[in-house]
Amino acid sequence: MAGVTRRQRSDGTWVYRVSYRQDGRLKWTPTIRTAEGAAEMKQLVETIGPEAALAILKQRSGRNTTAMPLLRDWLERHLQLLEADATPGTIDDYRRMAARTWLPRLGALPLDGVSREAIIEWVAWQRKQPSRRGTPYSPKSIRNAHGLLSGALASAVEHGLIAKNPARGVGLPSDAAEHEMEVLTEDEWVRLVDAMDPHYRPLLWFLLDVGCRIGEATAVQIRDVDLRRGTVRLRRAWKKGASDSRYLGSTKTRRGVRAVQLSRMTLEAIAPLVEGRPADALLFTGRRGARVQAQHFRNRQWARALEQAGITKDITPHGLRHTGASWLLAAGVSPIVVQHRLGHESLSTTSKVYAHLLTDAQMAAVDVMERSMGRAQIEA
Repeated sequence: MAGVTRRQRSDGTWVYRVSYRQDGRLKWTPTIRTAEGAAEMKQLVETIGPEAALAILKQRSGRNTTAMPLLRDWLERHLQLLEADATPGTIDDYRRMAARTWLPRLGALPLDGVSREAIIEWVAWQRKQPSRRGTPYSPKSIRNAHGLLSGALASAVEHGLIAKNPARGVGLPSDAAEHEMEVLTEDEWVRLVDAMDPHYRPLLWFLLDVGCRIGEATAVQIRDVDLRRGTVRLRRAWKKGASDSRYLGSTKTRRGVRAVQLSRMTLEAIAPLVEGRPADALLFTGRRGARVQAQHFRNRQWARALEQAGITKDITPHGLRHTGASWLLAAGVSPIVVQHRLGHESLSTTSKVYAHLLTDAQMAAVDVMERSMGRAQIEA
């Protein structure tokens, strides 16, 4: 345990020092000019040890330390600032992400004590920790957690609490260890449809054909479908509310609001769901007429159909979005068209996600160049 002692100077002001024991000896910190700073230093000595606490004290200008918000307290302020344009569910996700990643290691540090070295040590530590599934944290999960940390620290810079963002430029695990995205072959697709509960087959057709997210598909209303023109307009998606509730909100990106042309087979699959129903009714529902809950659909209908179809790939309903896009790109459909159907904010997003397929698609360009260049002889 640490203690705080105070001493009155000749000018009537008070100064403070924190006492602690190290290697069996009683020691004191340098002089601290405020009671708040001394109380903070006492807490740091007790939580992170005297050496780390003294390093923070030394980092501050001179020996005049004033209380600095702890990272865990600043996170809450940062999340409050994000509430202006983030959903309650997103805020809750951020809070849980921090709690299972960097908060246990860094949360007790004051903002000016979160060093680049401390962040690097956290990344190395996080790579060895098991995730909720018992497997090591993926590079993507660590990058997401680091992004939240970096955002909170950048906000602290903007508010004048620290001079620079120590998380910026920290090396992170690469994608090299991640698995390639799983997509279905045409044969696997047929088997999956045959194995799926007939009530949910139209939803499968829709997900594959449109290339939308399941939260977008299950938010489509009857008014959004134009059977005569063969189109569907995607304009909303299910969002996370507080305490895992759901509400209808905007799509993930601005370009997520889009009109998509449907294939004849998809139109035939959804036509019975459209005709004679109210304009504000959901196109896809569960058997009792309620909205399709993505997690329940995945755990109950999707998993059972995969097993019955003999498909062992680690693929989720979101994989139909990747499958449809992959089939289109492999067939030579323009990436710009695929970008529109998927609702990606930019073409660079489409190119990044499907770079391997775009490389294959370049073979058509190679054939053109070979025909055009073949007339000239290469001199030895």
